[in-house]
Amino acid sequence: MGILTNTVGSYPTHDIGEALKAKMSLQDLMAGKDPFVTSIEAAVADQLRAGIDMVSDGQVRADMVSLFAAGIPGMKSDRGRSYITGKINRPLKAITVKDFMLARQCAGTDAKIKGILTGPATLAASSSLSAGTPYKSSLDPRLLDDLAKALRFEAEQLVRAGADALQIDEPVLYNIDVEKVLRFVDAAVDGINIPVKLHPHVASFKDYEQLLKLENVQLIGVEAAKFPVLLDKLTGAAFEDHGKKAALGVVDTDRQEVESVETVKKRIDRGIDVFGDDMWINPDCGLRLQKREVAFQKLKVMVDAATSVKRELNLS
Repeated sequence: MGILTNTVGSYPTHDIGEALKAKMSLQDLMAGKDPFVTSIEAAVADQLRAGIDMVSDGQVRADMVSLFAAGIPGMKSDRGRSYITGKINRPLKAITVKDFMLARQCAGTDAKIKGILTGPATLAASSSLSAGTPYKSSLDPRLLDDLAKALRFEAEQLVRAGADALQIDEPVLYNIDVEKVLRFVDAAVDGINIPVKLHPHVASFKDYEQLLKLENVQLIGVEAAKFPVLLDKLTGAAFEDHGKKAALGVVDTDRQEVESVETVKKRIDRGIDVFGDDMWINPDCGLRLQKREVAFQKLKVMVDAATSVKRELNLS
């Protein structure tokens, strides 16, 4: 596989669609005019211009939880908050495939493209339970299992649409017992026959002892820009023993400062020391909260640093 550059997912062009939507008449919206097409086109264009190998649609319509809450029966999204309102069932139609297909069209043959799922644990833990739901808590195993089944449907639709890879976002793993929810992450992508990457957002190397046990995930994210200590604790041997590869975070997405190519290159070199040169390279997290020009520059620096490393190692 070699070194492959990719984004984590979100990109700050959502404001384009939000501004267009605010100007649209009710007739425009009822006629099916989509204000977020331009947002997706801009997100993909920026990623291609930066030289990213595997792009995403930019996740421009809503935050990662609200997007899925609005499309999964038994959930709802209201003014940025998500709720479990009843028994979770399989979506009536694909949630993200329309945007994925537009991104696929925009990218053409210039880049691979991945589909992105918000994981069952994050959807559950980030949502409030309404009265009368059949679940006892936000981390009720029955709720997690039902969400995994709903997400499995979405994963199938993305594979059929031609996704080159899937990513599962589980940032909530930072705050909960990882071991208790991993089987539901596996269930969400059971039987998927394309590479699956987990973006876990965990700072403790001990959590990786559990993450590496995932059966249906091939790549596991390591936020090495924000948590460089992870590279002092994790070992390439442990990843290899479990058939896993690293998706190395080398750009700090919390800071507005754009790192130098040399700084990012050192992070990649350090990652190679630990995991070898067969891995994915990405920012630590999504870039939605950055200004668009800052986000683009961070991607460009990342690609330039990866290109420099590949040149030095004679990698294609």
